[in-house]
Amino acid sequence: MRRAQAAVEYLFMLAAALVIALMVIRILMRLSKSISEQNERTSREIIKELNQTLNS
Repeated sequence: MRRAQAAVEYLFMLAAALVIALMVIRILMRLSKSISEQNERTSREIIKELNQTLNS
């Protein structure tokens, strides 16, 4: 009985660790996408400003 209880507790802890890991991965992927989009916008703005400066 004690071994079965220990096995079930281990499985619950493993499941909890997996859920937490998946949540962290999801947050990091969302953050990465946001940073990438910001980087793209900033690059476009810099290119626009440089073109305006060079054409003036």
